[in-house]
Amino acid sequence: MRSDTTEHPGRPTVSVVIPVRNGPRDIAECLEAIARSTHAPDEILVVDDASDDDTASVALAAGARVLRLPRNVGPAAARNRGAEVARGEVLFFTDADVRVHPDTIGRAVDTLATGGAFAAVLGSYDEQPSDPGFISQYKNLFHHWVHQHAKEEANTFWTGCGAVRRETFVAIGGFNEGYGRPSIEDIELGFRLRAAGCRIRLDKRMQATHAKRWTWFDLMRTDILLRGAPWIALMLRDRYAPSDLNLSIASKIATLFAVGFLAASFGLLFAGVPLAVLPAVAVLLAAMASAHWSARHDRSRIEATVAVSATVAASAGAWLLADSPWAGVPLGFLAALAVSHVDLYAFFRGRRGTAFALGVLPMHLSFQACCAASVPIGMLLHARDRRRARRAAEGPAVRRLPPLGELDQADRRTGA
Repeated sequence: MRSDTTEHPGRPTVSVVIPVRNGPRDIAECLEAIARSTHAPDEILVVDDASDDDTASVALAAGARVLRLPRNVGPAAARNRGAEVARGEVLFFTDADVRVHPDTIGRAVDTLATGGAFAAVLGSYDEQPSDPGFISQYKNLFHHWVHQHAKEEANTFWTGCGAVRRETFVAIGGFNEGYGRPSIEDIELGFRLRAAGCRIRLDKRMQATHAKRWTWFDLMRTDILLRGAPWIALMLRDRYAPSDLNLSIASKIATLFAVGFLAASFGLLFAGVPLAVLPAVAVLLAAMASAHWSARHDRSRIEATVAVSATVAASAGAWLLADSPWAGVPLGFLAALAVSHVDLYAFFRGRRGTAFALGVLPMHLSFQACCAASVPIGMLLHARDRRRARRAAEGPAVRRLPPLGELDQADRRTGA
């Protein structure tokens, strides 16, 4: 395939790099979306991370150039292997479960045009995630909202929909292959880009659809072990904490309210007044039930009225059963959490209705609790990485261990 750089001589050539493992359907739909691009890439590199199915043949049939790795190395190393053989002046990274919009690649190339001020650019998920489930809708829409409210002068990078000048990518050493599974290798790259004096742009109109199906377990595992804790360790390593994206002041305040709710709830349980927690629990359960129901039905005023009424009734009934003035403490923290992000709830109400927005409360609480849990774990990761670095510096006989963020699978950090 050929781009239109001959008509626009200021535009650099572009290579799309997509790591994938055992995802024939995903890669087929991903490549179909790229084929609809108004700015066709000069090449598409699918890096097959040792799949044991027909992923590679599906990608080949779609016209992609396929690089097959002999063993599973993880997405960071897979992207590096693709970048090593890419011919484009711009490396556009995306994932197999992402469907770029027709103008996405063109926007990235325009931002990184010759003589431009930016070395990298990232985009955003759109408002139409593919999976109809409530948790998937919530997670992907929340990601969209965070990026749409972030600063356009970014301090990070994102491989779901992001591009970087190839010469810059090579100069800073590519992705950190110490991350043997999907983690914060893109954020860590962004930190190194910033430290090198490179500018990164967040183009909020450069969007893509996410097709991933999320479960609650996936959220907890990702938000704590794969993203949150390694991110804390990274900030401690670089002594740099940008106040943007999930690290905004509002998010930090919301984390304090989530911790307050959990502390108050467990405190009441251990104090021998467990019924005082019932009203807050009733609100969370009723809100989640209304959200799951609304995700599968058409939204209407009747639906919203029923959802709100059921939630209020559940809380009132539980309060009467609790018969304790302490019941207002956990509820107060929940209310403060919602008020701290009132624009977030308004966003969900406008996009998915009132019942859906109610269900955001327990999900928001879970996310901020994960943020809190990530802090001590991240500090432990940082301490471990410092010990490893000291041991590695003691002499050549000591094997160099993988850098921060590698929670397991150390044998997967090198490529083919």
